[in-house]
Amino acid sequence: MLHAGVGFYLDAPGATVEIGDKTFINRRTEFMCKQHIRVGSHCAISWDVSIMDTDYHTIMDGRPNTKPVIIGDHVWIGCKATILKGVTIGDGAIVAAGSVVAHDVPPRSVVAGVPAKVVKTDVDWHL
Repeated sequence: MLHAGVGFYLDAPGATVEIGDKTFINRRTEFMCKQHIRVGSHCAISWDVSIMDTDYHTIMDGRPNTKPVIIGDHVWIGCKATILKGVTIGDGAIVAAGSVVAHDVPPRSVVAGVPAKVVKTDVDWHL
């Protein structure tokens, strides 16, 4: 289910955003995509979340400015979280509100903070 005001910015030829079944995306969440963003099934994405697979600008250090973002199944992302390029979020994980996720998140863990760090493991959540 997509709430009003969800934004999809496909900013390069072939840019793709995939969203699994029964995933809920709340208002004003934005997907900034130049390559590929995949969101699994049964996810809960809160309002004002930013998910991006690109920096949009190139730093001349040889690192790519675009890398895919993969969000597993049954992931909960709190309001105003930011998911940066190249991140994989494991199945069943929780991203706390306001977190900036710059590194992979293990399955069934909670990450929080700026930058986001694991604060709890072996979690289970329900709507």
